Parts: sequence; C-alpha cells; structure tokens
Amino acid sequence: MTMTHIAIVIFATIFLLLLAVFLIAYERLARRNRRLRERMREVVEQKAESSEKQYLILRDQSYSHIAFLDRLLSGMASARKLQDYIDQAGLPIRAGAMILASLSLASVAGLAVSLVTASRLLGVVAALVVIPVPFMWLSWRRNKRIDRFEELLPEAIDLIVNGLKSGFSLESALSLVAQEMPEPVGPEFAITYEEQELGVDFVSALDNMTRRMPSDDLRIMTTAISIQRRTGGNLAEILGLLARMIRERFTLRREIRIHTAQGRLSGTILIMLPIALAIMIQIMNKDYLKILLEDPVGIYLIVTGVVLQVIGVFAIRQIVRLRY
Repeated sequence: MTMTHIAIVIFATIFLLLLAVFLIAYERLARRNRRLRERMREVVEQKAESSEKQYLILRDQSYSHIAFLDRLLSGMASARKLQDYIDQAGLPIRAGAMILASLSLASVAGLAVSLVTASRLLGVVAALVVIPVPFMWLSWRRNKRIDRFEELLPEAIDLIVNGLKSGFSLESALSLVAQEMPEPVGPEFAITYEEQELGVDFVSALDNMTRRMPSDDLRIMTTAISIQRRTGGNLAEILGLLARMIRERFTLRREIRIHTAQGRLSGTILIMLPIALAIMIQIMNKDYLKILLEDPVGIYLIVTGVVLQVIGVFAIRQIVRLRY
C-alpha cells in the first residue's frame, strides 16, 4: 500500500467519522424541538368508508439529513427496520448516521490492521469484523430498554388501576403514568396520551405504542384494554390480574437467568480464550506468531479462525437463550 493510498483512506475515514459525529450531534440538538414540530404538522384525513374520524399525525420519517442518502435509504425496507430499532433503543439519531458511523469504524480498524500487519487481506477482515459492532451495540441497547420497560410496566399498570378505582378515566390514568413513571415507560405513555388527545383512536394509539415498544407484556395489556372497550367488564380487576402475572413472569425470568449463568459464563470464557492466548503469546514471544502473518496459509487460517469464532458466538448464544 503506497503513501497515496494510505492518505486517501485516512482522509475518507476522518471525513466519514466527522460526518457521523456531526449528524449525531445535530439529532441531539433537534430532539427537544421535534415534539413541537410533530404537533404543528398534524393533519386530518377523513375516510369515506368509515363514519368515525381518523387522524394521521405526521412524524419525522427521514433516514438522514443528507438528501441523497435519505433518498437512497428511503427505498430500502432494511433502513426502515433499522430506524425502528433505533427508535426502540431510545437513541436520538437517524439510520444514516448509524450506517456512516459503522463504515467509519470499519475504515479505521481496517487501516490500522493493514498498517500494523502490512496485509490488505487482514485489513479487509478487520473491517468486516468491525462493521456489525455498532449494530450489535444498538441491539444490546434496544434489548436493555425493552427489559427496563417490562420491569417497570407492572408499576405503571398499578397506577392505572389505582386511577380507575379513584374515579379517573382510562385516558386520565395514562396521563398519570406519563407524569409519574421514569424513562422509558413515562415517555412512551406520554406519546400515547398525546396521540389520543390529538384525535387518534384510543385503541390505535395503544397499537402504535406496541410497535414502538415490542414487548409481549405490553401487547397483552393493550389487547385486554381493546377487548374490554368492546365488550365491557371490570378493567381495574383485569389489569390487576395482569400486573400480578407480569411480576410472576419477571420472577421466572430471573430464575432462568440464574440457572443459565454457568452456560453464559462458559461461553464468554470460550470466546475470549483464543484472543487472550494470542495476545499473551505475542507479548512473550513476538516471533512465534510471525509465520501466521507472513505465510499465505497462515492468513487463511486466521480468517478461518475468525469465521469459526463468530459461528461459535452465535451457537453458544442460541444454546443459552431460552424463550419464556
């Protein structure tokens, strides 16, 4: 790799990294005003086939603040799914910024490995390994937020039940949850309350919340409310039973995590052992692993090892992962 190629790669990497940082910072600054813009851009659409009024609230559906990137991503179903994941993780960024950040990190990792090992193949392998890292972090952040939501949901249901028993309407009880509960339960219920205040059908507003927060417990709650509003019944009693059921499921989930802790720890050790062993050998004897970097067969062995390591990670994850 010549100095010209290195300079081009460094320039492209720094440009992509700075662009991703700028877009993330811009999203954070614009987040505080987005809710007001959404309320002001409200439109009304009346359907001829229905006697009820249906309202459509326009939201920021852009994927990037870069026009050509937004047009490119708008035609991809995967971009919509990625943006849904970002929203469910509670991150104030767009899908385009996440993609640029991933490409920037991959460029930095590939360039660093190429310069250190003087091997383009290893640089490409390092870039391919680093590309999914931001998305893995996004998945972890999303799952953590959903778990936190499910942990606080029984308390939110208890607030609704207490409000109903005190004479509040269901809509007012949702407002109480929005005011009293912390993130992420409070903001999600606040959005639902604002939607129905702006004219969205109450059941549709609950369905929108289940799309923003894909929780089985929340889906059960919204289904119970939807059925009760059509058929009648004691909603406070129904929600009280549901809160107890969710707490029992959460207790069972903790017990399952305790029983699978050994398997998860074994998987982590098996994943980290080859990496730690290679680092220790390199520190103790720098010439021992030199043949792997200089011989073409060694390069293929390293690539094969990385691929098998990734396969092992997914295999161990599926073994210790239980559905409950």
